[in-house]
Amino acid sequence: MNIIIPHSWLREFLDTKASPQKIAECLSLCSCSVEKLEKIGIDFLYHIEITTNRVDMMSVSGMAREAAAVLAQFGIKAKFKNDPYDKNQKFRPEAGQSWAGKIIIKDPSLCPRFAAAILKNVTIKPSPKIVQERLEKTGIRPLNNIIDLSNWLMRAYGQPVHVFDYDKILGKTMILRESKKGEKITTLDEKTFTLPGNDIVIEDGQGRLIDLCGIMGGLNSAVGDKTKNILLFVQTYDPTHIRQTSMKLAQRTEAAQLFEKGIDPQLVMPTLLEGIKLAKNWAGAKQEYKIIDIYKNPYKPKTIRVSLDFINQRLGIELKTERITKILKNLGFNTKLDPDVTSGRNLKFKITVPSWRANDINIPEDIVEEVARVYGYHNLPSNLPCGQLPQSSPFAKTFYWEKKVKNLLAGFGLTEVYTYSMVSRGENLLKIKNPLSSDWIYMRDSLLASHLAVIAKNKSLIQDIKIFEIANVYLPRKNNLPLEIPHLAITLVGKKFFQLKGIIETILAELSIEFSLKPSSGEESLEIFSGSGFLGKFGQVNREIYFADIDFDQLVKLASNIKIYRALAKYPPIIEDLTFVVPLRFFYSDITALVKKISKLIVKIDLVGRYEDKLTFRIHYQNPEKSLTDLEVGNIRKLIVQNLESKGLRLVGKI
Repeated sequence: MNIIIPHSWLREFLDTKASPQKIAECLSLCSCSVEKLEKIGIDFLYHIEITTNRVDMMSVSGMAREAAAVLAQFGIKAKFKNDPYDKNQKFRPEAGQSWAGKIIIKDPSLCPRFAAAILKNVTIKPSPKIVQERLEKTGIRPLNNIIDLSNWLMRAYGQPVHVFDYDKILGKTMILRESKKGEKITTLDEKTFTLPGNDIVIEDGQGRLIDLCGIMGGLNSAVGDKTKNILLFVQTYDPTHIRQTSMKLAQRTEAAQLFEKGIDPQLVMPTLLEGIKLAKNWAGAKQEYKIIDIYKNPYKPKTIRVSLDFINQRLGIELKTERITKILKNLGFNTKLDPDVTSGRNLKFKITVPSWRANDINIPEDIVEEVARVYGYHNLPSNLPCGQLPQSSPFAKTFYWEKKVKNLLAGFGLTEVYTYSMVSRGENLLKIKNPLSSDWIYMRDSLLASHLAVIAKNKSLIQDIKIFEIANVYLPRKNNLPLEIPHLAITLVGKKFFQLKGIIETILAELSIEFSLKPSSGEESLEIFSGSGFLGKFGQVNREIYFADIDFDQLVKLASNIKIYRALAKYPPIIEDLTFVVPLRFFYSDITALVKKISKLIVKIDLVGRYEDKLTFRIHYQNPEKSLTDLEVGNIRKLIVQNLESKGLRLVGKI
């Protein structure tokens, strides 16, 4: 998550003389990463990257609290001020009368806290200049004083706020519930969505959906130039529902990103009270009714007990009790010494977690992490590990052979490609529930479609396309996640069956894998087998393209660096070429298998020529114990011709 904060706005919550450069440096060392410090006029903008567990820092006030704690560790005076959680706030809302309308929350788990105020006689006009400038600096376009009010509060406190035109809420009724599949709503950006179901929505007294909760308000309840009365609405939602709706509808609003991380319900009322005050100041609003606050399960502070030894042993240093207490206090933790132990090394802390950190501080190790990062990881000793070296990861073997195979293929002149795991169509493939594009709807079970797409985009620019890839394919499993298997895919454009075959045979030989080739369906198509079973297949896709698909997991299991030594023969081989007319039904592997069975003295057979239906084979005869005679070779040759002609082949010429 990223946020932009003006230094001038930060100073409204942070009392310090530290320069923007120093603040950025200290935060980057001990907290979040300040990616850039940008000067705009006399102001500075902090471009900050925040980890997803720290939603409490996604605001100006949250960042000020963090900065005050961090700066103190560098000996820089800093104080957090205008704390929204401060109960001694000067502003108090008017009591007024109870609202006569209806608010129904069907399931309290959908909305842990629902708070609202009805404000009347507002004047819609441009916001104060300083408000417009600050919103623009943080990436929000100012519209009018009421809409800007909601965005101001969200940026200042990290709590999304929504404003309804009160008079557009028909029947003065709001029902918060889960949506039904197929219901429709048009949001403020004038987009109409058909809801998938189980989304959090609000309907009014006439059954109209007026809010897609946590994502965006409905257009039919929007504040306009003629709005006179508003409902200022502050709430928290179940993070899971918001995340699912946001992803299914591809609506990634800032409000959705905050809600899905889990916002502190205790922040709702301070935000609402500040909103009422600003509405009075900016728009002349008048509060006529009591504040509505539905909070079924108020936050109960949780405590964590941790010993001094526990912290210091994990940090590898000796920190004093006072230092730890100060760090935690500055972060908002209430820290007390356990009354059972008042001295000694077993001193224990009883730490009360503030509500805004309730989601990510749960165990003693979390407390150690807070102390360590604010103290500064750069201040911890750097010691090399001692003892026995850990064994390598099981993944190391896969990476080793992957690198070796890639180097081999690159040496053959092939180019590695990286393709998406999704495809636009296919049979019996896993369909993605929330595809980001119509081009990526299914998870592929083969790399062929991806490679054909690469070829289609490049064939007009490159004549000799030779590509490879090692990537996952996804096979469906019932009631479970898909089976992800890495495959090696090789694609050659042109009449290159034998080139592809040679590449595969070389790879398998380099990996010391014993294999055999068997005919498959289709012209010029072979299946690859090892002793453990099926490895993959390769062959012709169409007249122009040849493709190989090999189970890389199986290659890794069978691969070995152990080579079998065979002594060089003392006696030379006799080598001759025989050409046969071969029917289409025969494959090269069929012929070589037949020939090798005839005699042990046939040590090698290669295909060295091809013209139409004629294949020329180079046969090596060799005896390890003596030199072969012409008579011995002649007898074997006769057997070769007899066997092949009995199968339908025909020798070209005479023997």
